[in-house]
Amino acid sequence: MLDFNAIGTVVVKNSESGALAEATLTARTIGALDVNLNGIPITFARDNKNRYIATFANLKFELVSG
Repeated sequence: MLDFNAIGTVVVKNSESGALAEATLTARTIGALDVNLNGIPITFARDNKNRYIATFANLKFELVSG
């Protein structure tokens, strides 16, 4: 699980393929995290299971570590 105090690089997982990629954490709010994934800004929202998930271009992502 991503630590709220984490800064810098995070690991993002594509939910469909399971592929992992590094992204840069750019901002943090109470219920969301903003990351830059290869130049693409993506906002991850916390779901009811306390996971951070996002959808971009019909792809689903989850933050897996920070």
